[in-house]
Amino acid sequence: MMGSLRKAFMVKKLAMTVVGTVLLSTLLAAGALAADAGVKHTAEADSLNKLQLFQGTDRGYDLEQTLTRAQGATMLLRLFGWETAAANTQGLSSPFTDVPATHWAAKSVGFAFSKTLVHGVSDVHFAPDASITGEQFLALTLRALGYAEAEPQTASELAATSGLLSASEAQLIAQGAVFRRDEMVAVAYRAIQTKLKGSARTLLQKLVEDDKAVSVGAAVASGLYKAPSSDPMDQIEDAIRDALK
Repeated sequence: MMGSLRKAFMVKKLAMTVVGTVLLSTLLAAGALAADAGVKHTAEADSLNKLQLFQGTDRGYDLEQTLTRAQGATMLLRLFGWETAAANTQGLSSPFTDVPATHWAAKSVGFAFSKTLVHGVSDVHFAPDASITGEQFLALTLRALGYAEAEPQTASELAATSGLLSASEAQLIAQGAVFRRDEMVAVAYRAIQTKLKGSARTLLQKLVEDDKAVSVGAAVASGLYKAPSSDPMDQIEDAIRDALK
């Protein structure tokens, strides 16, 4: 009798231990997921903001918020220094019936469409209020960097081969369940350091030296840009350094 009771007690104790272990594992996993879902790129947002390539809202950067397709197109134009051109260009239009001239993003979508940066979900629909995916934003960014062939289905691979992101980073962005302003900032920060297709210069160099969209002072202060030197020896050294990158 005592043996049976002892055996039953041991079984119950073992069961409670197993249940406790499972619960603890579940809580730890939930905590890890919550931490992983947190905002990680505030410093990058600060840098982009100081370069006037990223703006917040009346609530701050709102990095935890998701993006719509219209917002993604608008932010891409700001990042590449085209926001003013889009606002000032007359007669912009797109074939998308769900982005009429009265839509807040009509000029941004029309300008991006004119540069073949954005595609619709059909010939006549853009779905401006639908959430943009990581793959879609990667494709937009790559097209703006000169990779006209970029499509969402191949964006992660092209992001890795172009130097925009590492292979693992590209996969994380492309396969993420949601694409937030936080992930957008991460891609944008890397984009300004990425060489344009067929060029030895980065996007940031173009924004400073050609487009004058970013001031030399702000670019140098970011630590991501070195102003060209008039010293021939410095120019040779810079050329060698660029060739070795």
